[in-house]
Amino acid sequence: MIRGTESSAMNYTLSNFSGSDCSLPLAHGVALITTNAVLGVFGTFGNLLVCVAVVANRRLRRSLNYLLFSLAIADLIVTVVCEPLLVAILGKITFFSDCAANVERIYKTLSRVSCFASVAHMAAISVDRFISVVYPLRYKSIMESRGLKIMLMASWVFPFTVPVLSVSIPDSFPKAFLAVGAFAFMYAIIVVFYTLLVAFLVKRRKKTNQLRAHSSSNANQASVEIRVAFTLAIVIGIFTVCWFPLMISLFVTGEPLVKPQGAAHMWIRTVALSNSAMNFLIYTLRMPDFRQAYVAICSKMCCLRGGKGRC
Repeated sequence: MIRGTESSAMNYTLSNFSGSDCSLPLAHGVALITTNAVLGVFGTFGNLLVCVAVVANRRLRRSLNYLLFSLAIADLIVTVVCEPLLVAILGKITFFSDCAANVERIYKTLSRVSCFASVAHMAAISVDRFISVVYPLRYKSIMESRGLKIMLMASWVFPFTVPVLSVSIPDSFPKAFLAVGAFAFMYAIIVVFYTLLVAFLVKRRKKTNQLRAHSSSNANQASVEIRVAFTLAIVIGIFTVCWFPLMISLFVTGEPLVKPQGAAHMWIRTVALSNSAMNFLIYTLRMPDFRQAYVAICSKMCCLRGGKGRC
């Protein structure tokens, strides 16, 4: 049964460790600092590129991509704020044997918000794809009326609601259940809607030949929807692979499976945060419209840097 949270586990540990207990082997510390610094820079560039692409390219201005834009903002919280904070924590632990308790509190709050924002956005994306594929004729009207606004609002209200409730409710309430339960609820939405979506696509795939016989445009649209759904399934799968080791190591037995602020814990944290630098790569590899937008943006940047005469 889940009884602990990263916060409670870390607070307990920090209160019982001496300064010498908060330390990392130099090799691990330097490797972790370098890895997180690179992820922070690369992830910031990639997520900013996603945002600029959606804003600057009219072909990308549609409901799904606005959700991806918002998800990129959530990822920027990690790459711009959480990664530097983790680098600062790692530096203090590695070189000064300092637990960096104050920085830890800020880091945990922001990383928790980012994690909840990511899973909430993915839940919204799964609902968006379900509506798009199962109700294609009604999709545009649903999203343009209130659907998109509701999804975006929920994707940001939810991540901030959970930390606020954790602070405001009495200590007698098992706060671990609030955080883990909220995450599980959002993840259940993802699983349910993607399961329904896959079932629908499999059923429709059986009618592919018939669709091609009657309308090649319908068949092409179905192929596009399948590709997009598979791409977003990759995004969700990588999120799961990156974040679940951290949750399992902290929550599954009611106490940490690894030493908080030890080398194993810091590497697990790094893997979790690395997720925010990966979505950009997935869009690049899987979505031609994003690839073309990135090339156009980079070309303009080169022109500005080299002078208009070279363009």
